[in-house]
Amino acid sequence: MNHTGCPALVDTSRDELRERIGLAHRRFDRIARSADPLARPPGSDWTVQQVIAHVLTVAHRYQAIASQREFRRASRPHEVKVINQIELEEAMAPVPRLADQLQELAPQIDGYFDTLIDDRPAFEFHGGALVSGFTAQTNWLGELLLHGHDVARAVNAPWELPERDMLLVARGLMQIASGYLRDGLSPTTNICVAINVRGARRYVMHIHDGTAEIRERRPHDRPDAVLRAPASALTQLLYQRIGPFTAVRRGMLITGGRRPWVALKLQSCFEPA
Repeated sequence: MNHTGCPALVDTSRDELRERIGLAHRRFDRIARSADPLARPPGSDWTVQQVIAHVLTVAHRYQAIASQREFRRASRPHEVKVINQIELEEAMAPVPRLADQLQELAPQIDGYFDTLIDDRPAFEFHGGALVSGFTAQTNWLGELLLHGHDVARAVNAPWELPERDMLLVARGLMQIASGYLRDGLSPTTNICVAINVRGARRYVMHIHDGTAEIRERRPHDRPDAVLRAPASALTQLLYQRIGPFTAVRRGMLITGGRRPWVALKLQSCFEPA
């Protein structure tokens, strides 16, 4: 159970997260060092080199948190993109040096994560949200896997997004997604989507009154739509890496609800993460 009192999407442990983060980092290191630094993932504004620099800047943020130092935080969702661009430009270096710096930071980040053994609040995230210890770790897992996927797509290399890993990333996403509600979204927007993912608790995402309520589904909930999806498709959809029709091709199904078509509008309620 996280600090909001809502059971998390799926249970995990520090032991599991340590193992999966370590494996993801080793995979990321291999693809980063072997890829053409000037290649560009389809549809991306960043080259491979810039993607790797961005991942390093996220590691710098965790280093700052571990050292009890401040780091740049966005007050509004659209500011995250600006901060990411500023920081990656500051970090730019040849890829081997970027990869080496990530290797050097890994023990410090891992040591910090060893202190985060439960779901209590660990630090303040963008928008003032409090992030739990496990969410801090699943977010880092997602950075390594999803940006590793970017690098792989840039050079047409294979890259697996394991369903269990993506389920853990989705776990953390459910905690922070409310802070990414799109600026300018009409306060009259009212969409409730139930989400069923294999191996996870049943959740709802309810957008109403200018807020996003994301929690375990309750018996009295009457969702507009019910989604069933693999964790990999759901996570990439919510991170806006794929659209709803691509998600359908990758196994997402709308299986019921009073207004099932509104499920296709869910993604548009959030800023890209």
